[in-house]
Amino acid sequence: MNSISNDNVVLILPAKSEYVSTARLTASSVSTRAGFNIDEVEDIKVAVSEVCNIILSRTENNISQYRISFDIYTDNIKITFTAENSTLDCFEQSIENEYGLYIMKALMDSVELCNENHSIVMTKKIGV
Repeated sequence: MNSISNDNVVLILPAKSEYVSTARLTASSVSTRAGFNIDEVEDIKVAVSEVCNIILSRTENNISQYRISFDIYTDNIKITFTAENSTLDCFEQSIENEYGLYIMKALMDSVELCNENHSIVMTKKIGV
């Protein structure tokens, strides 16, 4: 992966399910701009929805908002989810057998549920 991002788009959303569509629309726009084809854009939108739903279902109103950062590189896109005043590092064990995790892993090239920044990170390569 490239170490320098060409573009970075950050979205901060209220922790409410009615804003998942905003995350999907942003993912669609950013992915299209990055050069993904229509099927890949749809895959990214579905994966983003799954993470948003997991965040909203697991935080139980402990957060007021969460952040999605889209880093666009020449050969991939990295999408990072972080929640305000919360750590997301417990998700790996709590969702390891959930259908949503299988969907995310099938649609994206890499999914990290527990990283050093307590974020959920997904990447997808462009043109693969």
